[in-house]
Amino acid sequence: MEKSKNMFSKACLTSDVALVVEGKKLHVNKTVLSLASQVFEKMFFGEFKEKTLLEVPYDDMVELLLCIYPSTANPITADNIDALLPLAEEYVMTSLKQRCRAFVKTYLKLNVETLAKSQLVHFMHLADQYDFDDVLEDCLARAVYFKYSDANGLQHQKEFQDLCDETTVQFFKQRLVLLETLVKPVVDKSITVSGNLKEDLQAIINGRCNAYPYHREKHKCQRCEAVCFGQCRQLGTKAINDLADVIKIMLTAFK
Repeated sequence: MEKSKNMFSKACLTSDVALVVEGKKLHVNKTVLSLASQVFEKMFFGEFKEKTLLEVPYDDMVELLLCIYPSTANPITADNIDALLPLAEEYVMTSLKQRCRAFVKTYLKLNVETLAKSQLVHFMHLADQYDFDDVLEDCLARAVYFKYSDANGLQHQKEFQDLCDETTVQFFKQRLVLLETLVKPVVDKSITVSGNLKEDLQAIINGRCNAYPYHREKHKCQRCEAVCFGQCRQLGTKAINDLADVIKIMLTAFK
């Protein structure tokens, strides 16, 4: 492995250009990089012998090269995916990005019983950030079974808080569908201080949480959407917390 990491440190018969990363030269082949990346393909149209890459960690670039070079073709792992995905996005490496997507999808499937909450949230965050819609669906399908409101719940996970509004609303919808199914007899009879709990749940599930005055206007803009999603977050959290209170009351009746 160490030999592989050093394979770019010196010029060889197949290298025809040098990348300069953190002051160090990486001797590479323009054709290999051009086939993997549209950005490198355009970059190499100019006549030069060296190219300086700013703000790219040296070790991350080496890992990237080891993954795309046919002679090494390093696999995507939980240890290197965080370094690879930003570079794959920046240099438009479609194939590498799809390999990362396939890795996460397979990892979720193989570790369905043992996947830690923090790892699941991290993969959800990656899927949300890099538009891995199918992976995001798999993550959400598992996330709804994790605790949400307690001290170590999902709502206190930094990467969960960083999810985009659309993804957060989808989580609430799936979570509430699950909870409503489990406690439907209680929900049908429950009245809380906020009003009818069943109506709160159905508002999220059926997408009626945007029935506010600012949506009566005939236009649709980002500002309106932002306000709506904010209301969805508040309503979703409120409904979940209300439902948790109802369940506590229900459980005391069986003591």
